[in-house]
Amino acid sequence: MSKSVKILFVHHTGANGGATMSLYYLLEYVRKEYEIVVYFITDGPAVEFYKNAGIRCVVDRKLGKLPHCTIENQSLNPFSAKFYHDIKPYLKHYFKLIPSYFRMKQILAEEKPDIVHLNSSVLISEGLAVKSSNIPLIWHMRDFLEYGTFKIRYSLLRNIISNCADIVIALCQSELDRINPENKGVIIPNFVNFDKFNYESVAKVNLREQLNVSKESKIIAMLGWNTPAKGALTLMSAFIEIKDKHPDSVLVFFGEGPRQPDANKLKSLLRTLTGKKSLRIELQKMIDDNALSSRVFFPGVIFDIASYIAEVDVIAAPFTEPHFARPILEAGAMKTIVVTSDIDGTREMVLNGQAGYLARQGNVSSLAHQLDIALSVDNKDKIELMYQTTLNTYNSCINAKDTISLYYYLLNINKNLKLK
Repeated sequence: MSKSVKILFVHHTGANGGATMSLYYLLEYVRKEYEIVVYFITDGPAVEFYKNAGIRCVVDRKLGKLPHCTIENQSLNPFSAKFYHDIKPYLKHYFKLIPSYFRMKQILAEEKPDIVHLNSSVLISEGLAVKSSNIPLIWHMRDFLEYGTFKIRYSLLRNIISNCADIVIALCQSELDRINPENKGVIIPNFVNFDKFNYESVAKVNLREQLNVSKESKIIAMLGWNTPAKGALTLMSAFIEIKDKHPDSVLVFFGEGPRQPDANKLKSLLRTLTGKKSLRIELQKMIDDNALSSRVFFPGVIFDIASYIAEVDVIAAPFTEPHFARPILEAGAMKTIVVTSDIDGTREMVLNGQAGYLARQGNVSSLAHQLDIALSVDNKDKIELMYQTTLNTYNSCINAKDTISLYYYLLNINKNLKLK
């Protein structure tokens, strides 16, 4: 395919995370065939990471988002603290809807892409702008739409996505069911590049030495924690329950978020008055109350995470809301056992518990029990099943090719593709 064909991607965050890395691994294949450009709606470490990889990136803060997914959504209940916490950011989101639409129209006129690929359900204005410009649109669902209490916003956004997109990519069946885009839907799971996530040849990072813990320590790790729905508080509480039974265990929170809690007293007072909580401060209080400062760690963002997963004993993904969690795939490729939540997305990934351990959603005792088992028994059968599943279902060579076939379809090169 000639590189005269241009695909414009829009990404909803500058932070390092699952969606950022999933898009990056896709672009490694797409850029071989097409000219690409990625527009970020906000700056962050992911932008520099992409640029260092030779990907043309543009940060355009005039673009915006409207999150209404299970990981990030607005509360309309005036009796909840979250309602007041959400007012300021969501007013900004709403006020940016129209300017974002017109800015996206300008970008399309300037870039003249042949295809636009939106990398999240939150890019509502951008989707409307692409539709009105009659440019083929792939809308990638990296998150589950939130139903909400009355399903009003859910129904509106579902209809916008279904009507604007030529193709809707979902990561799993339960995620696609929430959009129900009739004959426009296709399931292409997130994937892992086995050249990078190769458990046999990965470089050693001596994680235990970095943490200054014994070589016999059992490491439980969470990849990405700084969003409440990812379940860091549940994991911390579960670790407290098993800490005495497993005195050689430590807990590591990798990813975005402060490595040290904010000690600013004025900010602390304002948080108390407004009901806004700091996840990092809540975690630190639990650490201090249980004298766990030598057993809980926050190393920060690490892009080359494969080497670290290889030296971890258990990957915990205790999501409290439905999610298709990239850390589970990466753990599968690196032959590390997974403990996750029994909810849509994660349940499917570990084959209903056959290839990992499932804990009840948000249940501390259930999570502690599953962690206890994972640390106590030989998990080789589950690990091998998850590895084979990852190799066959979540392989970048296969799934990137499937995604590129959608571009062929939209460019009238292959009209034999059957969508769901």
